[in-house]
Amino acid sequence: MKPIRAYYPILKWTILILSYGFLVYKIVEFIHSPASKADWFDLSWHRWGWLLITIILLPVNLGIEAIKWRFLVSKIEPISLTTAFKSLFSGLATGFFTPNRLGEYPGRVIYLKSGNRWKGITFGLIGTMAQSITLLSFGLLSFWLLMVHNPFENLKNDIMRTIIFVTATALSFVVYLSLPKLVWLLRRFHIHTKMMIWLRWLTSFRTRELAIILLLAISRYFVFCIQFYFMLLFCSIDLPFLHGMIAIAAYYLFITFTPSISFSEAAIRGSYAVMFIGIFTANAITAATAGVLIWFINAVIPMIIGSVFFSKAKL
Repeated sequence: MKPIRAYYPILKWTILILSYGFLVYKIVEFIHSPASKADWFDLSWHRWGWLLITIILLPVNLGIEAIKWRFLVSKIEPISLTTAFKSLFSGLATGFFTPNRLGEYPGRVIYLKSGNRWKGITFGLIGTMAQSITLLSFGLLSFWLLMVHNPFENLKNDIMRTIIFVTATALSFVVYLSLPKLVWLLRRFHIHTKMMIWLRWLTSFRTRELAIILLLAISRYFVFCIQFYFMLLFCSIDLPFLHGMIAIAAYYLFITFTPSISFSEAAIRGSYAVMFIGIFTANAITAATAGVLIWFINAVIPMIIGSVFFSKAKL
């Protein structure tokens, strides 16, 4: 533990410098992009209300996640909602430049007692699983609906694919809600001792508690989908609400499961926005702009706030 404590300040400031360095690079890149030059100043004044609402929804988005995190770690260490927010923001800072934000939970558990941090990471995986199942379920459904949209009209009556989709979705929810029972069954097999300890920690949650975590994940999912829809309206893409939700759900599905680093997501989000939002609009540049802006609000702003809390955290 002493070597880790000795190098912790260096690691901490390296993380912060890298995060801000890549952030500055992406901002400069966006300012000089064709999207910002072509469309940014063509927005009418009443559109700015949609941007304001999108920003106002950010605390709601993060608040749901903070409540979920507090609920998860309450099994090992009661924390206040304020500490949950600090923990959440700190994790967003450390996850900003790691592949698929793998550094987020090690950043979160900094605010837990040293003896509870491994458990905290394990319990955090339950929250990640709930969010992933939500993204998969709604995303696959939306992607399926986009497939039956022209020019894929011939797939509309493919009953077998529909059955496979419904079965896979239902099975994912059943497996998640049955985690304690599955762990109990695994105890009958000869598994590595340390791995068995991690698995036993999962049995701390009952099915009702797992359902609460899943409902929180679904609630947060709808918030950031609505945020993106309002961002589309801000960028003068007037999609019907249902069409927008279908395209956005497919968009988040691909964003989530594409290997990436958070600071590189701007380009990926822009390209996927063109791919899915572009089905309903010919304005590809504006769709890409919306994808970049929602990334800035939901990832960059929390990272900046989180860097403050992370810099003050002690190992």
